Amino acid sequence: MALFKKDVDMNRLDTLIGSGTIIEGTITSKESVCIEGTVRGGKIITEGSVIVSEKGRVDADIFADMVMLGGEVNGNIVSRNKLEITTKGKLRGDIKTGSLVIAEGVIFEGKCQMITDERNLKAQAGFEDDDMQL
Repeated sequence: MALFKKDVDMNRLDTLIGSGTIIEGTITSKESVCIEGTVRGGKIITEGSVIVSEKGRVDADIFADMVMLGGEVNGNIVSRNKLEITTKGKLRGDIKTGSLVIAEGVIFEGKCQMITDERNLKAQAGFEDDDMQL
């Protein structure tokens, strides 16, 4: 997690999914979620950040304020403020975000759409209105 500490408010880290843990289904949180294990199916929806560590794997869509990706995501990402993919990150899915940082060496297969208007971002995210209300 130290890799992301400068950008993420660690006081708002609510959930840690450890390296030996597999979660299947939808995760919703008002705070940040750090994934060092595996999340499959459903969605990850949070008002905070989603951190996928280098050993983390997500096979689900992500909707968050900010996403830091150091591991692997197979799914779409909607990040209201910022999506950052570090050198070992792998993303197979589409992106909708306000700001994007991709390091050299990243694997990215998908489309990217930059959106600055949050209302437009929510409307185009493909999530139901209930998903936005946590």
